[in-house]
Amino acid sequence: MISLLAHRLFLTGAALSFFAAGAAAQAQPAAASPKRVQKQAQIQVRGIVDGVTIVATARRYLGVPYSLGGSTPRAFDCSGFVRYVFLKHGVPVPRTAHEQSALGRRPASGDLQPGDLLFFYGGEGAQHIAIYIGSDSIIHASSGGKRVKIDRLAGSGMHRSWFGQRLIAVRRLLPAQGIFQLPGELAWTSSFPALEDDPFQGATIIPSLY
Repeated sequence: MISLLAHRLFLTGAALSFFAAGAAAQAQPAAASPKRVQKQAQIQVRGIVDGVTIVATARRYLGVPYSLGGSTPRAFDCSGFVRYVFLKHGVPVPRTAHEQSALGRRPASGDLQPGDLLFFYGGEGAQHIAIYIGSDSIIHASSGGKRVKIDRLAGSGMHRSWFGQRLIAVRRLLPAQGIFQLPGELAWTSSFPALEDDPFQGATIIPSLY
């Protein structure tokens, strides 16, 4: 009888110990979860901007309406369009076609490359500007077409274009140091606690373009 009572007391004590341990475990604060990285929608990186990059950006605005004095994607005029596209990549360009014609350098005759700026005579010097995109084609904010569009530059034979007859200057600004807008997931943020001598202090690490 005594042995049976002792056995029951032992089991009761073990059960109480088990439940007490469970309660203590629940009372313990949860382990710190890894730091959640809040990524930016876009990041900026510095790099060399070339003509192919400028042309790709310019194409994104095909169809934007033309408006004299326009300098945003709501509406562009010719020089406002060029300025906006180049500034998207951190390459400074003044506002008017006349000012833009003094930029960069003049390439050799016949040596056109994507991203070159082409200037056309309109009665008083350079009155119209376009970006060369390759394959005898330009992209520009056209007053006649009422939008940003692509046209043939020179044409051939009996089909010589207005642009081919009035081209008076070519200026080359590229390649140039500038910036790129990249998706935020290309950056990473350290989720580890920063050390006292950690120069990054958990900062966002941004890749560079060379």
